[in-house]
Amino acid sequence: MFDRSKLWATGLLVAAFAAGVAVGVASTAWGDRHQEDRRGPPREEISYLDRLNHDLQLSPVQRDSVSAILKHYDEPMRELWRRGRQQLDSMRLQVRTEIGTVLNPEQQARYQMMNQRMDSLRAVRERGGASREDR
Repeated sequence: MFDRSKLWATGLLVAAFAAGVAVGVASTAWGDRHQEDRRGPPREEISYLDRLNHDLQLSPVQRDSVSAILKHYDEPMRELWRRGRQQLDSMRLQVRTEIGTVLNPEQQARYQMMNQRMDSLRAVRERGGASREDR
């Protein structure tokens, strides 16, 4: 199956991927925070309906029809996002568990701290802006 060198190579590849994800999340959070400093407060988001209305210049009847269509699909789409989020969280936990099996105890402790930091950044990002589930 896997000899020791292949296991190490796989572990290093996965660790490099995880480190890349961590750097990406951290740099995005840093960039967002510093970009707000330069531009002032973030702009208020407009709804999809308002954007369509503005961009397509909908008539009042069209706007009402589009609004009804969006309301009809709102809950099924939210459910898809919730299920997708649950599956992603489950897979993330599985990946972290498998990575932990190839690390020594010191690396496991550092990896756990890395994951806590990433989870914290994700939570801040989700609280800072409206998540898809809140819309």
